Amino acid sequence: MKNRFSMERYSRVLILLLFIVALTIIRPKNFPTVNNISNVLWSISVVGILVSGSIFVMLLGGIDLSVGSLMGLSAVITVIMIRNSDYSNTGVILGVSLALLTGIAAGALHGFIVMTFHVPAFLVTFATQSIYLGISMVLTNNKILSCLGPKMFTDIGLGRIGPFTFPIYFMLIIALISYFVLNRTVLGRHIYAVGGNPDAAKISGISVRKITMLSYITSGLTAAIGGIVLASMTQQGMASTGSGYDTEVITAAVIGGVSLAGGAGTIQGAIVGAMLVGLLNNGMNLMNVPSTNQGLVKGLVIICAVALDIMQKNEKKIRLPFAKRKS
Repeated sequence: MKNRFSMERYSRVLILLLFIVALTIIRPKNFPTVNNISNVLWSISVVGILVSGSIFVMLLGGIDLSVGSLMGLSAVITVIMIRNSDYSNTGVILGVSLALLTGIAAGALHGFIVMTFHVPAFLVTFATQSIYLGISMVLTNNKILSCLGPKMFTDIGLGRIGPFTFPIYFMLIIALISYFVLNRTVLGRHIYAVGGNPDAAKISGISVRKITMLSYITSGLTAAIGGIVLASMTQQGMASTGSGYDTEVITAAVIGGVSLAGGAGTIQGAIVGAMLVGLLNNGMNLMNVPSTNQGLVKGLVIICAVALDIMQKNEKKIRLPFAKRKS
């Protein structure tokens, strides 16, 4: 029984390894190169940053659909501040600081509405998704704002240490912080407890309101960081900068084994999920799969991942009573 549970625990890592082996065999000259692997990690770095914060909300059984539009707003704020400061380093510091504060404020707003008015997180973040997009459109006059400097800004997304760019290191650092909080702190244990059974957690003395607020603030903060990084990568700010990233985050989390019902999932699984999505995109590009078909393939992968997760949970429920009888 222990062996079976350990196989489930590492199943996604095995799938990731199989993906790597398969792509290496199919494209031996293009895939297993340092530059290509670096490009894959660079392409998923923003998703990895986002999912490292969004997982806190998902573990509570909530969801943050606004991360994409909040990313766009954060990118726009950063770029506008830099442009208004004549592309100075001071403008970078001001822009980054204001963007981070915006992300924190947005997360606090989500948590406050969810807890105070008991509005489902889906509806709250679906509404603010449009609000943040509208604010970005007003700030930019629905135009693309280019920002090619200063170096302090462009290095955020394009600077490199060794073969890897800074966003990859940002992703790893933020993911490690998320891992430490969820697995090595009281706060992490409380998040899993609230996500598993909020009523029981409240009876145990856990402040559900505080945990919910902190989780949404974390999601908003990482959305802002993702927006800053993406603005530097593309060297521009526009309202649609984060378009589609909310779907990418949910895809990575679900493939990585995070339950949308709450109480189950790990950040390492979510990062592996993001890598699988990145490898899937990279593999389809290397095999010249038309972009019109790539969405279909990713949709099928999500359905299969969800079905596998449900099957594994149902199998556990069936096995556990037999295990208790034997003991």
